Amino acid sequence: RTMGILPSWAWLLLPVCQALVVPREVTGQVGQLISFRCWYPRGYEGHSKYWCRGPSQDSCSKVVETAGWEVPQHQGRVSIQDNHIFCVVLLTLKNLSEEDAGSYWCGVDRPGWDLMAPVTVRVVPG
Repeated sequence: RTMGILPSWAWLLLPVCQALVVPREVTGQVGQLISFRCWYPRGYEGHSKYWCRGPSQDSCSKVVETAGWEVPQHQGRVSIQDNHIFCVVLLTLKNLSEEDAGSYWCGVDRPGWDLMAPVTVRVVPG
C-alpha cells in the first residue's frame, strides 16, 4: 500500500476541535525554521495555550504562552499562535540549534489538570 502525497487541505480532515492532537515527532535542520500544530477540543478557545519543555508533564518549563488570545506571542526564537476557529495552536521555532532537540509539550490551561500532549523535536545537521 503506498501513501500518496496529501493535498494541502487534507490537514482539515484531522480531528479538528475534538481532542488534543499533536505530531509525535518533528525533525528540522540546524539553522532552519520548524513549525508544528497542536489541535485542542472545542470549548477551550479562550483558555491559555502553551508549549513547555522537559521530560515529563510535571517537570516541564513553559517556553511560550498565548494568554488566551489569538495574537501571536514571541519569546526569543519561539512563537505561538492560537486559531480559535480551527482550535489549533501553531508553534514556530526559528534558527534551530542542536540544543533545541528534546521533549516538548502542548498544554491547555484548565482548572485541575491541564490538557497536555508530548512532541519530540529532533535536530539534524544542516
